[in-house]
Amino acid sequence: MQKRQCGKTGLDFTAISFGGMRMHGDDTVHWAKHVRAVADAGFNYFETSDRYCSSTSEIKIGEGFRGFPREKAFISTKSGCNRYPTAGEVRAVIDQSLRRLQTDYLDFYQFWGLTWESFNDIAAKKGGTLEGVRQAMKEGLIRHLGFTCHDTPENMIKLLRTGEFESMTCIYNMIERENEPAIAEAGNLGIGVVIMGPLHGGLLGYDSDVLRELMGGGEIKTTAEAAFRFVLSNPSVTCAISGMMGNREIEDNVRIASCFKPLTKTQMAAVDEVLKRFKKDSEKLCTGCRYCMPCPQGVGIAPAFELANMSQIYGLVEGARRDYALFNVDWPFEEYKNATFCTECGACLAKCPQKIDIPSELKKAHDILK
Repeated sequence: MQKRQCGKTGLDFTAISFGGMRMHGDDTVHWAKHVRAVADAGFNYFETSDRYCSSTSEIKIGEGFRGFPREKAFISTKSGCNRYPTAGEVRAVIDQSLRRLQTDYLDFYQFWGLTWESFNDIAAKKGGTLEGVRQAMKEGLIRHLGFTCHDTPENMIKLLRTGEFESMTCIYNMIERENEPAIAEAGNLGIGVVIMGPLHGGLLGYDSDVLRELMGGGEIKTTAEAAFRFVLSNPSVTCAISGMMGNREIEDNVRIASCFKPLTKTQMAAVDEVLKRFKKDSEKLCTGCRYCMPCPQGVGIAPAFELANMSQIYGLVEGARRDYALFNVDWPFEEYKNATFCTECGACLAKCPQKIDIPSELKKAHDILK
């Protein structure tokens, strides 16, 4: 598989790497075998956290690496400075992660969901999180420091310019491109960039003739391949994270990471032009500002519109329907109700800057997604 150097660390990551966020359930043995299969296939960067999968992800990864040569894998975990604001608290959670992962050191430790505000008000204060992490680094327990971020691109750039970090993990994919300025700045500064969400929450893992043809038609086998190819064509990107839930995904990712070729300037120009048109078409319905939320009945108004747009404009019908079906069951980050719970109370209408007839459009979205 192709590898890329992570900034100035001197470490070469496989272009696609493993994210440990989706190993749910109590079957540690099953997931440990899965982690080992990923490592045996050649993927070498493994990303997790102290809280993934009800705080079991680190344990499963640790079990998976039993007997595997430690020097062949780069393990990264993280915790939030809001949850562990002091040096002593983060130092304790670092020790806990080391025990769970069954390792003497971490290749990377990341500040989880860092913002410019939390960096200044919590992490960088005397006796704060950064002090605890730096102490662990002096003790040889952590080799490199990074952060994950959902802040604005402008604030990401501020964090990059502090000089404290060697890697940044952020969202970037064919549909969500807002972080491109921050990714470019990381490249300029020699800071590694790990991409989360390259498949837009899994949606781009589902088939779409629209997107596959956009990326070159017959030479690309799947929409997922098109999505990874787009992300990895950015020269500042070190690697893209994939959950790899089964052997089929492992095999597909090995093929994609081995045969990857960057998009040509002509292809990228075509992508830019078509995606601009897609974005313009999608914003005729909803800009995703979320001023309409929260809904008194708990309806996921903006997410429902987004999924309907994904289905109609990008051709991601199967994936959009799958995610919509989760609204009343088990949404990964927020719990929403589907459009059938709308009572047409009108609370959303006055708040919509686009003056969309939300109750009426919700019914249309539901018909598309049901």
